[in-house]
Amino acid sequence: MTNVLFFYTIAEKNEYVKMISKNIEEKVFFMAVPYEKQILIVDDSPESIELVSSILKRSDFTIRVAKSANSALQLLQFRLPHIILLDVTMPEMDGFDFCRLLKNDSKYKKIPIIFLTASNDEESIKKAFELGAQDYVTKPFKPAELIARVNTQLKLAQRTEELENAYKNLDSFCYSVAHDLKAPLLSIKRLIDFLLHDCAAKFTIDERELAANIQEKSHEVTDIIDHLLEFSHAGSKEIHMHKIDPRPVFLTTYNELRALEPSRKICFHIEELPCIYADPILFKLLCQNILSNALKYTRKKEHAIIKISCQQTEDYLVFSVKDNGAGFDMRYVNRLFHVFERLHSESEFEGTGVGLAICQRILQRQGGKAWMTGQLEKGATFFFSLPCIENFADDTIDNNI
Repeated sequence: MTNVLFFYTIAEKNEYVKMISKNIEEKVFFMAVPYEKQILIVDDSPESIELVSSILKRSDFTIRVAKSANSALQLLQFRLPHIILLDVTMPEMDGFDFCRLLKNDSKYKKIPIIFLTASNDEESIKKAFELGAQDYVTKPFKPAELIARVNTQLKLAQRTEELENAYKNLDSFCYSVAHDLKAPLLSIKRLIDFLLHDCAAKFTIDERELAANIQEKSHEVTDIIDHLLEFSHAGSKEIHMHKIDPRPVFLTTYNELRALEPSRKICFHIEELPCIYADPILFKLLCQNILSNALKYTRKKEHAIIKISCQQTEDYLVFSVKDNGAGFDMRYVNRLFHVFERLHSESEFEGTGVGLAICQRILQRQGGKAWMTGQLEKGATFFFSLPCIENFADDTIDNNI
């Protein structure tokens, strides 16, 4: 028999999830560093390689060496190290470009990178951390300091991996609960539909009203379960990255949603957009959630306006979806991307409060993020970023879609 947990309120469900998460973190906190500690040193200086290798070998680290970024990439094809020690100044490709390449590739992005370099200017240090490096050690350094920093990053990497696995299990649990609840709920819905359709004549006015209320609430619970399953799918689906032209995806999605409200007056404008590197299924789901939100919160406007545009920074494409709808109070902006959080009542706008959380999860899994700005009754803008397609190696792009 399948065990199913029932929560009487959303608050009870949230408290249960927090409790499980806390227990997971406490169990993982004291995890040890893996016994075999593989370190890849990427440096073109023989003297530096010899010094660093001699220090780390004393602490039972297994060392591999690459004298250029291209040599390092070849080594990475055979075995992934637990950590990379990276110099800045190298031939062919410098350390910053190599770090950017690794952090934008799903196969390598989780490998901790410590810059180990004589460049100690503030701009270099800032750039290293912005590119995703975990630490920055300047030469000359003390052997004990280097070993301590390496051990710290190894422990953090393992704890992160264990936590990710634990949260995957938690996702699976939530999916199982939602899935198991859906079948009996559909049976309840069918029974209520039958009562209202075939037995309504035998009901009193109060009984018909009660049955209609039960029907309405069953629809609401079904929506919540569907969104929970969607949220779980966004976090667990295997990602297949492709080169995508986002403009047709936005247009197709808008036309599909627009067909549900044909009488509305909507000005929809979308600029030419650059290609992105993303999972097609998850990107379609992202577009559905973004545009359904924009359409929903502009519903009370006589003339709704939705505009989509994009700007490019050094490493990211930043898309914006702007509307002239209900907007929101920026004091509560940090609540927007939490599951079941709503800034408007259900009597104003329907919904479960899961859509934006799904968007954030989709983007984070593909190296991006989401954020919003808005003003009450003056509209909102949904921003999301994805890495520039130029930052990915050509052989990681499967095909055009």
